[in-house]
Amino acid sequence: MNTKFGKILELLKKNQFDNAKKECLKLVNLKLNDPEIFNLLAIICFQLEEYEDAIKNWKKSTEINSKYFFAYNNIGKAFLSLKKYDKALENFNRTINIKSDFFEAYNNKGNALVRLGRLDEAIKSYNNAIEINPNNLLSYIFKGHALLEIRNFDEALKSYQNAYSINPNHSLLLGYILNTKAQICDWENFNENIEKLKLDLSNKKKATFPFTTLTLLDDPNLQLQSSEIWVKEYQRTDRASNKIFTKKDNSKIKLGYFTADFRDHATSHLTAEMFENHDKSKFEIIGFYLGGKIEVEDLWHERLKKSFDKFYYVKEKSDQEILNLVRDLNIDIAVDLMAHCNNGMENRFGIFARGCAPIQINFLGYPGTSGSKSIDYIIADKTTIPIENQKFFTEKIIYLPDTYQPNNESVKKTNKKFLRSDFGLTEGKFIFCCFNQHQKISPKIFNIWMNILKQNQDSLLWLLEDNIFSKKNILIEAEKRKVDKSRIVFSNRLSLEDHLERIKLADLFLDTYPYTAHTTCSDALRSGLPVLTLKGRTFASRVASSLLQSLGLKELITNSIVEYESLANQYCKNFKKIKDIKDKIKKNLNNSKLFNSKLYTKNLERGYIKAYNQYKTSGNKNNIII
Repeated sequence: MNTKFGKILELLKKNQFDNAKKECLKLVNLKLNDPEIFNLLAIICFQLEEYEDAIKNWKKSTEINSKYFFAYNNIGKAFLSLKKYDKALENFNRTINIKSDFFEAYNNKGNALVRLGRLDEAIKSYNNAIEINPNNLLSYIFKGHALLEIRNFDEALKSYQNAYSINPNHSLLLGYILNTKAQICDWENFNENIEKLKLDLSNKKKATFPFTTLTLLDDPNLQLQSSEIWVKEYQRTDRASNKIFTKKDNSKIKLGYFTADFRDHATSHLTAEMFENHDKSKFEIIGFYLGGKIEVEDLWHERLKKSFDKFYYVKEKSDQEILNLVRDLNIDIAVDLMAHCNNGMENRFGIFARGCAPIQINFLGYPGTSGSKSIDYIIADKTTIPIENQKFFTEKIIYLPDTYQPNNESVKKTNKKFLRSDFGLTEGKFIFCCFNQHQKISPKIFNIWMNILKQNQDSLLWLLEDNIFSKKNILIEAEKRKVDKSRIVFSNRLSLEDHLERIKLADLFLDTYPYTAHTTCSDALRSGLPVLTLKGRTFASRVASSLLQSLGLKELITNSIVEYESLANQYCKNFKKIKDIKDKIKKNLNNSKLFNSKLYTKNLERGYIKAYNQYKTSGNKNNIII
């Protein structure tokens, strides 16, 4: 750029966007008729998230020079930020019409097409970018993301690995690779990759999305570091904090719940009755749905909508638009049911980073710390976050009695009756099972499972058929460990009510580690199936332990791999032992608080009220024990 922009560029390097804008406006007032001036002003507005002003200034650039393709490309990027994907696509196409070899426009076009759900077209656009510039790793990364969306895991992995060959130190790239490999149970170089991940995080490198650390690492400190590194993306150095609130008195405490999972999803299976049981005389309940259009009839979505006093579809809104809406509604407590879930694809952590409510809570969806000082509390219990682990959480903790996890008291029951033969299970065999996603299966726990099968020849392992790639790799890994692959049986997903009936056919649920069963643990216990778990050091590795403890089943919680394997063998070899534990589960279910939704909701509300009163009286936020 021209040297007259020198001072402005220096301010931009220091992230002093407001001062840079003032200097740039001085040049605008000189009326030099230079498209670069408006382009620079637009860039500054974009950095300040003043997207409409950015678009206006880029359009002024194109009025001066109609062939100024950079401006059209940037207008498209601003429309992407505003969630106006059709307009974004229109401007990327305009850019390409002017400059057909501008690879960045193809990348951006692909990103717009992804958001519009046109994934095959997006992949073609990324391929166009790669053809123009095969050394630009972003094209491979974006293509990998799109391939993951259509569950083409092996091609996604190749695309990420192509990017890695260009620059192995690129932010998040190691995490993309490890996450994809975990989803397909590709454990080649697993230990070496894990050690590299640990080293990168220890050195404060932005190596992965936080959620990947939950599935791979049983280390609360590294999970904290990963989250803290990630949330720096949301920080602005020259802008005053947006989180300034006047203490207003609503007639009721206004609760806002935010998630993309108000649909047939595990989160809804756990929370539906909780929303319905909220005391509407004390609370006004408002739902903010971050997800996409419900394409087919979804009874869970319709049920959840009815439980809220107000319900908003906000996917098409920008973070700032959602922020304005939430503040206009005067929400007292904003509850993020996602935090860093979905690797940033659907969650909207930006609105919480800015501060959409005076009290903000991390709850349920992300079993770990947000790493952000903008989140005031996390909902937990004394098993998931023992006192010695509080130092690994940036949030204060609202400790619920029993367990942090909500659950529905009643569930729809199927009329179907299943036989083992319906699922390829042999009568007379001891059936170990695990219906967790394959991403949670680590080579460490798989080794133990194979040892258990080898020591118990009359046993089978029954797994969820998650994806074709992981199924293939699991069978290969079994044979490497000298286990006949016919002893591993896979079954497809079923509706919740059918699954709860089907799982009764198993004898013992073998939990994963370090990310344990969460909703799947509740499902198994509700059906009377024992869950054997290994309690780790992190929130995610202690959830099953929390649920078992709540149901009075401490004997199913182990503290080492050796104990886990030994206890599994004992249950398999002793039919009376497994029958006794199943009888105990059946008895305890009648008296347990685990599925007492009304009591759970009252306890949660007590936590909300205490947090609200702390804020109203002193502005302090301290740990809360219910």
